[in-house]
Amino acid sequence: MKIVQKINHPLLKREQITFEIEHAGSKTPKSDEILQKIAEATKASKELIKIKNIVPGYGVTKAKVIANIYKDENAFKHIEIIKKKAKKKEDGKKEASKE
Repeated sequence: MKIVQKINHPLLKREQITFEIEHAGSKTPKSDEILQKIAEATKASKELIKIKNIVPGYGVTKAKVIANIYKDENAFKHIEIIKKKAKKKEDGKKEASKE
């Protein structure tokens, strides 16, 4: 893993880092694996890292990863939106309402 670009955002209390990951002979790594590698490389907590984008190269065994690393948990919670899983609708209620 190689750091390509590092941008500091002091007002947002984060660093935006662009990595280049080589994955010769295998598929593009999952985001959980990349998160682990970024945490080890930057010595930051996994809870403070948000992977924004993973772009695999076509025909190349490299992927470009853009990640934001926050200074504290408070900044992370205020800026990042945590997506909640959508609730599944029950089919029984739909059928009863149609009759």
